[in-house]
Formats: sequence, C-alpha cells, structure tokens
Amino acid sequence: MFRWFAARFIKDWERTERQEVRAAYGQMAGVLAVVSNGVLFLFKLLTGLAAGSVAIVADGVNNLSDAASNIITLLGFCLAARPADEEHPYGHGRYEYLAGFIVAALILAAGAELLKSGVERVLHPAPPAFSWVMAGVLAGSVLVKLWMMLFNLDAGRRIGSGTLLATAADSRNDAIATAVVLAGMIVSRYTGLDLDGWLGMGVAVFVLYSGLSLVRETLDPLLGRKPEPEVVDDIRRRILACPGVLGTHDLMLHDYGPGQRFASAHVEMAAEDDIMAFHRRLVALSREFMERDGLHIVFQLDPISREDTAENRLRAHLEKRMGFIDPRLAVHDLSVTGTGEDPHIRFDCFVPADVEIPEKEIRRMLENMVRELYPRGEITVAIDRDYMALPH
Repeated sequence: MFRWFAARFIKDWERTERQEVRAAYGQMAGVLAVVSNGVLFLFKLLTGLAAGSVAIVADGVNNLSDAASNIITLLGFCLAARPADEEHPYGHGRYEYLAGFIVAALILAAGAELLKSGVERVLHPAPPAFSWVMAGVLAGSVLVKLWMMLFNLDAGRRIGSGTLLATAADSRNDAIATAVVLAGMIVSRYTGLDLDGWLGMGVAVFVLYSGLSLVRETLDPLLGRKPEPEVVDDIRRRILACPGVLGTHDLMLHDYGPGQRFASAHVEMAAEDDIMAFHRRLVALSREFMERDGLHIVFQLDPISREDTAENRLRAHLEKRMGFIDPRLAVHDLSVTGTGEDPHIRFDCFVPADVEIPEKEIRRMLENMVRELYPRGEITVAIDRDYMALPH
C-alpha cells in the first residue's frame, strides 16, 4: 500500500537518500494521518456524545490530539527541508526533532485531560448507552489505526525517520486503547458493570505513558544522543579497511537532523608512508561516506613511526601493563619530547564508559607505569571516554 502511494505522489520515490524526497515522504505520511485522525475524531465524538460515554469521547479526543500532532509533524518536515542559509549553515534538519518533541508534549497534555475526565466519571457514574452501530464505529477505528501504524512504520523505516516511527507506535497504542474501550462497552452491555470511567482512566494512563516515552525519544537527538553502536562500528570498519590505516580514534559525530550529520576522526598512518598518496585515499573515503551515507566526515592524520623509537617502546610497555586494569584501554597520540631522563610525555587513553575506576585513579596508575621507564619525566595524560573516542 505504501509503495502504491509513494510511486504515485512522490517524484523519484526510490531515491530516499535525497533530502527533498525524504521530505516528500514525511509530508505525504503527515497529510494522510491528519485526514484519518480528523475523520476518526468526528465519528467518535458524535458516537460518544450520543452514547454518553466518556471513554469513547476520550478516545476521540485522543484522535484529535493525534491530528494536531500530525500537523506539527507535517510542518516539521516542511521546515526541515529548507536549505542551509547564512544563519544556519548546517541546515534546518533539527526542526523534525523539534516537531516530534512538541507532538510528545501535546500527547501528555491530552492524556492529563483524559485522566481528569475519567476520574470524574468514576466519582459520578452514569452508565453509557450501547448500540452495535457504536461498536462498529470503534471496530472500524481499530482497523484504521492498524493501517496507519503499518503505513507510518513502512515510511519511517524507508527514510530512517524516528518521528514517523514514533507516529507508528502511537497509532498502535491507539488501536489497543480503542479495542479496550470496545471490549468494555460489550462487557457492560451484558453484565451491567459500569466500566466507562475506569476504561477512560486506563486510556488516559496509556496516552500519558506513550507521551513520556516520546518525550525521551524526541529529546535525545536534540540534546546530542550517543550514536548507535552499529553506526560507530560501520564507520570504524570502513576506516580501518582503507589501505595504509594503522588505527583510528577520537571519532565525533554531530547530528543536525536527518541527512545533516557531520563527523571527524583521527586516522593513524605510518610516518614512513607517502603522505600525499595516503591523503588521496582518505579524500576518496570521505566522498564515499558522503555519497553513500550523507555523512560529512573530516580526517586528521596521525603519523606513527614504525622504527624503534622512544614512543613505540613506551607504547608497547603501556599496552602490556594496561591489560591488568582493563584490556579495552587504548593509548593514542603518544609523544615523547626532549632528551635524557626527564622528557615531556603526553598521551591520550581511551577508557570505556562502563569502567567504574575513577578517572583520577586511572590517570595515577598510568603515570606510575610511565615512571617505570621515565622516573623523572613530566607526564600529561588525557582520558577519552567512549562518547567521543573510537578505540583502535
């Protein structure tokens, strides 16, 4: 179904790596969601008022909040598609994240209002009317929401949009909530139990839970979320596969919105190699990242001598001794300057985030290891955590 819509309404619909195509996907999904949720709201509102059911009205208001959320999502995709300008050289891609956060805030507000209505109905019960027409409206709503879930799920996966995937999850939650209301109406019809207020509260709690989850998911990229391990591993693997690369570290990823990611990494090479040839290979690699992944990446060259130098002897000594602390520790950017027994020694040490030893203690142990070879040396140790470093 999604392919059918995409092929007919989106030009070059298979070129999802292009920003304008990606924006068109989001806009199409947003328009369909607004229309669907608007129709569901009207049907449920009329049905709930006719039946005197706060649970049905609550479910309809939830659809109205969804429609408002979809409008904001649609606006977010439109704004995110704007090209970079003088004041925003990294583009406007974060508008999509901001739209998702506003959607989550609206869902929380709607959930709070629904919870209030549910509590009032529990305190002042009034059994709702029942008809199979009402049941049919709710059953149809479940089917529409399941269709919207599948549609947004397919669209979100196709363009890698967290906002659309969140919309798909919200549609799934709505389908479950409506099914619960429908089941409660049928139970009340045949048992006489007044479950309307309790079901309204249940729907409200479900909406609040979804809203809190969406707040976290949409706020993370705005705050600078740690990149996914598979993304880091893929970048590392491709850098290390480049001929002449001895190691890589200090990878930094910056996300300015879908399709607007920037990165930098240190790349180690043999000091004896042809630096111009090595530079040309890195330029080709950076172009590959841009064309395939839309990732702007910059490399810093770190030459390492293969000869028997003071740096290499100290590196081997440290790597042997650091294994007693944690085998994942790694040394890079090591330099030994000066002569005699009191040189200036500087290096960075990668420390995984789950290592519980305080940085001050790790630095002290590393300094003691260095003093085994240079008792009077001046030592400077910088600790890199894995939010920014890529061990080699």
